Amino acid sequence: MQNLRRRIILSLLFALVVFVALAFYADAPRLVSAFEQFDWRFFLPALAITLLNYLLRFARWHYYLRVLDIRNLTTRDSFLVFLSGFSLTMTPGKLGELLKSLLLKSKCRTPLSYSAPIIAIERLTDALGMVILAATGLTFFPQFGIGALIAIIVATIAFVLLAQQRVLAERVFAFGERVRVLARFVGVARNLYASAFQLLQFKPLMIAIALAVAAWFAECVAFVFVLMGIGLAPSPLLLLQATFIYAAASLFGAALMTPGGLGATEGGMALLLEQIVAVARESAVAATLIVRLCTLWFAVLLGVIALLLIGVPQTEIERE
Repeated sequence: MQNLRRRIILSLLFALVVFVALAFYADAPRLVSAFEQFDWRFFLPALAITLLNYLLRFARWHYYLRVLDIRNLTTRDSFLVFLSGFSLTMTPGKLGELLKSLLLKSKCRTPLSYSAPIIAIERLTDALGMVILAATGLTFFPQFGIGALIAIIVATIAFVLLAQQRVLAERVFAFGERVRVLARFVGVARNLYASAFQLLQFKPLMIAIALAVAAWFAECVAFVFVLMGIGLAPSPLLLLQATFIYAAASLFGAALMTPGGLGATEGGMALLLEQIVAVARESAVAATLIVRLCTLWFAVLLGVIALLLIGVPQTEIERE
């Protein structure tokens, strides 16, 4: 736990550095003026639509629990466990969301190795959802990396197909059991594979991707409300631009695996707003910081509240 606290503190310090860097990039006095001119009437609708993102992702989480036959958990506790994962969003690569597996073990004695693939496949389907959303804009903005998106799709398809090769997996496990150094890890690996195999079947995978696309599109719509707050008129083109910018910047942040995508996401979003929408630099940075307040920091706040409500036994975390 001490190491975890240290990482969170370092992540928050990094967030401060990112904010200072963006303020310097935008020219702090102009950035302050952009915040003052922002129409805050659009802030609450952006928050409300962000909540839809969380509800859709919770639906996917709860569906995954059913796929793995983890049923001795009330819907309320399932929701709190899901939200609690957001409390550690500020860890590299969102590894803090493994807290959800710890909570499942505490609440219903589910082995960590059996539930952990849920978190990994949530991230996989999130990435695929973002790729699909970003791809909607590539017809209009092909200069922004169609090759990278194709590579992500191909790599994902290859991974899913490989995960379905059960005979091959059993041969690998059998080989591992014969190697003394690997033998003690085979049981955990079998558990991981057993749940991953179920979650990556066609029907659960398609449902999860559909929910991911809908969930992240909700945050793209929230981004449109923020852009309206800086004075842009709503239009189908603005929705298309916002969807591409939000998805592409989020993928960039996820690829670099900084805590919460910090730095990479904000920088990418502000730059794309300047280049694609022709927004003034200070307005682009202000819109970026405000939408991240609605999405990233709002999620962290909800996660902390959920964690306090669910009351995780401290000793359970320390043992893990």
